Amino acid sequence: MHIPDGFLNSNLASGLLAGAVGILGYCFSKVLKAVTVLVGVLAGNNGQKIAGGHLAFTKSAKQYFQKLAIIAIWIFAFQMFNIPIQSSTSAHLIGGVFAAVLVGPFAGVLVISSVLIVQSFFFGDGGILALGANILNMAFVGSFLSYYIYKALKEKNCYLAVCAACFFSVMMAALFCLFELSMSGKISFMGAFSDMMRLHLVFAVLESAITIVLLKVFYNIMGGQDEENK
Repeated sequence: MHIPDGFLNSNLASGLLAGAVGILGYCFSKVLKAVTVLVGVLAGNNGQKIAGGHLAFTKSAKQYFQKLAIIAIWIFAFQMFNIPIQSSTSAHLIGGVFAAVLVGPFAGVLVISSVLIVQSFFFGDGGILALGANILNMAFVGSFLSYYIYKALKEKNCYLAVCAACFFSVMMAALFCLFELSMSGKISFMGAFSDMMRLHLVFAVLESAITIVLLKVFYNIMGGQDEENK
């Protein structure tokens, strides 16, 4: 699903990159606001002073960002299993639902995007010029939008909510990728549709099962769920 450089026309790649920058800026502001509120509450509860209008950066805030880093490392490993698709790009797990369920949709976008940026710049997995498309597909669609599928269903059944969100995440991210490649004239939409969607259907099942297992493991290790930025 990582789109390499040369697969998208320059206008589409540039437009998607600009959109991705806007999305990341907005998500970062939401996460920063949530952390600021959290730190303010903790500072008040702990009797710490707020000097110069700036909130003290407490140990809990540092732990929050450490948690984001740990999730990013897990997702980096999550995406290592990769199968090439001859008519398009590749199929692999995303980890977007895993991130969004643990830390919320806004932080989830930042976590997935940070993984994509590191993969692109240091491992050649996904093009630098195609980063906008990859962020839109896997971070925005695969994490942010998918979270609201989970949120709508979690009161009925948590397992059903995770599975539905994972299916939406993988299949819609793959469909967006297919549209972008088709719009760039690199592939035939109908010609690649069968290969792309059939293999990603398998990965959607794998993503659902692995996400449920990893969420259980993560809750046991880290203890609980952060909802301050949701």
